[in-house]
Amino acid sequence: MNVLMFSQDAEALREGSATYGRLKAYAETIGTLHVIVRAQSAGRMIVSDWLFLYPAAPAGLLGYIRAWHVGRMLCKKYRFDVISVQAPDISGVIGFFLSRRFRVPLQLQLHTDYMSPYYRRAGWKERMQYMLGRLLIPRADCIRAVSERICRSLARPAAALPIYTDVRPFLDAKTDQETERRFAGFSFKMVAVGRFVEHEKNFLMLMDMMRGFIAICPDAVLVIVGDGPDRYHYVRRIAKYGLEKNIIIEPWRDDLPSFLKSFDLFLLSSNYEGWSRAVVEAMAAGLPVVMTDVGLAGEVVKTQENGMVVPVGDAVAMFEAVRDLWAHPLKRMKLADAARATVQEKKAETYEHYLTLYKSALVRCTV
Repeated sequence: MNVLMFSQDAEALREGSATYGRLKAYAETIGTLHVIVRAQSAGRMIVSDWLFLYPAAPAGLLGYIRAWHVGRMLCKKYRFDVISVQAPDISGVIGFFLSRRFRVPLQLQLHTDYMSPYYRRAGWKERMQYMLGRLLIPRADCIRAVSERICRSLARPAAALPIYTDVRPFLDAKTDQETERRFAGFSFKMVAVGRFVEHEKNFLMLMDMMRGFIAICPDAVLVIVGDGPDRYHYVRRIAKYGLEKNIIIEPWRDDLPSFLKSFDLFLLSSNYEGWSRAVVEAMAAGLPVVMTDVGLAGEVVKTQENGMVVPVGDAVAMFEAVRDLWAHPLKRMKLADAARATVQEKKAETYEHYLTLYKSALVRCTV
């Protein structure tokens, strides 16, 4: 196959990054992959005999015009079997018009829950993508979504293919003794992981919950691992509540598998998610999960079976679920064991098998 793809991830241009490696693996599986990448520079990078990267779409109107011209040039030069776009955004619109201009099937990838009411209320950019999604979803030749939840939200057939997660480092991780010593003074340790984008991750709800929780468990700690544009707001909120001892902002860690092993509970408070790989990783590390009803909730995490699922934005329900698991260690252990068993069942799904499924989703577009 010969595929043209639009990517918003500038990490695709950094050799050694996860995105770079993933695209290279896709290309070797598919046949040939040409990727127009949103970046500040222009030109072409030949990564291998199968992968060609075009850093040709910086932000702004000029960037999108350039992306259109690069895409049109490539469509004139090569015969593509599929054009694949990674979101219903302006790049998706460019991909749509190229597919119609050159009569190439269009695959629309959905990596988050664009139809969620929480998503479209998050801001003007999300509202715009929701509206573009309403236009592009019915017109795409095929759709690949990362969860069954997203597939159910669409008024048309779609293939569900979750993001591949290599759980082996988390299943095999050993407890880090330095982390154990660092948090030895806390009797109940909770952790959350994610990019600091508040309208999506809703970490402020966890901080508000901690105000009430330390009243019943003063030596509890919540560690939030990540970084992003809202970091300063989180630091200010923690200081305002006087919770510097009980809520710790932790930068991204390369040793996350062993780091997670020192905690009692994993929390996810998101308003919307496409899948949530962080939850799968926490389950593999042996942590019970309390999460909002987003992403893989109901598909992988089933409440009272291998985790706890609470309504989106419901701080009271989150507090009650955390208090329940704090007060009942045996229940916590049972959910953790069930969560780990759920992930171990998926361990046999190799990356090679995932790549085969990824290619099949593209092939279905050409039928």
